[in-house]
Amino acid sequence: MKKKMIALSLVAVLCLTACAAVFVGCDNEQPRAYVSLDINPSVSLVLAADGTVESAVAENDDARVLLVDVSLEGKTLQEAARIVAEASVECGFLSEDNSVVDVTVVAEDGSVEYEGSLLGELQQAFTAAVGEDSFDVTFNSEGSYTLNRMLEYYKEKYPNNADVQAMTPAKLDIVLSVTQKDGSISFESAAALDISSLITMAETTYAQIEPYMNAVYEAAVAEAELVYENAKAVAASAVWAAKYTEFMLDDITVDWDDVMGGDFSGIIGGAETLLTENYGLQYAVYDSLAITLDYLLDKCVQLQGYANAALEKVDTARLAELLGVDEAELKAAIADESGNITLEAIDAYVDRLVKNAAADVKEQYESSDLKAYLNGLQASAEEQVEKLPEEYADAIYAAADALEYTGVKIGEFFEDLSALTIEDMRGAVTKLEAKRDAAMAEIEANLTDEQMAEIEAALADMNEKIADAEAKLAEVKAEAKAAAESALKQLKEELVSEHKVTVTVQ
Repeated sequence: MKKKMIALSLVAVLCLTACAAVFVGCDNEQPRAYVSLDINPSVSLVLAADGTVESAVAENDDARVLLVDVSLEGKTLQEAARIVAEASVECGFLSEDNSVVDVTVVAEDGSVEYEGSLLGELQQAFTAAVGEDSFDVTFNSEGSYTLNRMLEYYKEKYPNNADVQAMTPAKLDIVLSVTQKDGSISFESAAALDISSLITMAETTYAQIEPYMNAVYEAAVAEAELVYENAKAVAASAVWAAKYTEFMLDDITVDWDDVMGGDFSGIIGGAETLLTENYGLQYAVYDSLAITLDYLLDKCVQLQGYANAALEKVDTARLAELLGVDEAELKAAIADESGNITLEAIDAYVDRLVKNAAADVKEQYESSDLKAYLNGLQASAEEQVEKLPEEYADAIYAAADALEYTGVKIGEFFEDLSALTIEDMRGAVTKLEAKRDAAMAEIEANLTDEQMAEIEAALADMNEKIADAEAKLAEVKAEAKAAAESALKQLKEELVSEHKVTVTVQ
């Protein structure tokens, strides 16, 4: 068997790696960096200033299989990459038939030298992991076919957005990684951020995601979390409303002689005051709805990201023709057990096909017809998931009804509740939070320190009362985690057994 050689797609990287040895040796502190390894499995890493893995995330189900029983945090990039490489060989993902690794490396300060040194570490890691296997592995640091196709897609979609027009494949990689996990930020907003800010967002987002958190796990806990989050938000908000109302009532006086004489203006005026100047009630309404929408927004992204949504219509015969493959082979690769096809599955198949094709064949994949068809599927998927999932509509309608009872007009936040989109929800959350903060400012200005302390004590008491609900949520999550981990571990064992590959540690 011939000795494994890893080829970096950019020849200059080899020279940069040698130069970077001097650069790295001068200072232990380096810029933070984002690194993605896409073999399909696809894994994204954030490197801390000391060069170790700060956080890692599995970008697809195949990567969740790899990471289910390992931890990459705290390891050097070379150690982490070797773990990913070894597991990929053992499970049959990295093989003679799929031997190209798409790599993205980007330092927050744009240091070409440091990025070169990181690529060198990846080279060494894969050399050590693959050892004496009989196939060559190639690194492509210019972006996968899909990443470059999507870059063209977004530049065409946002022709007047200077940030998008200036975007590179590397920046798009991290923007997609963040926006497909964090529902609070749109694609355009993320595109406007610099790499340092995007890395910070990735750190925060990745820290909240475990390998077992696949679609099955998320679906299992979503309902329980929704019930808990709603109950907690409503309970906490109700404390502010009830206590502030209580304090207002202490200050409202009614002349009962006037009432007995038929003059109800005092009572009516007091009632109007309780509604129009009750900042506790306003805070409660704005806060509870903002929390509910923000939570649902995250869930919409996690459960129904456009890449994972089942496409409504895919012309597999046309796609097979454009790719030059057999339709039956294509369907077997991209359709799940229920026959559903996702954009993620199509992109993964196309990437594998393109990156492992012979040089003289790759030209056919640059066909404008193929890219136009794939772009059409992406546009359809994005439009499909931008709509609010039906399972969350009832919660939002109920919250909207609560607003009407307080005299707050729903039109302030939603133009059309019956056609609510995820983008509408983002805007509504921003408006609600601004209203909530304004109401809190009024509360703090109007109440004494003693009254504020009384409210804080009531909130503490409320938290104790919802402990049972929190315990139930923890139980549901634990059960879902155990089930998800068990399924992933079983799949990993089956893959390892099927391929029967032994990795020689050198």
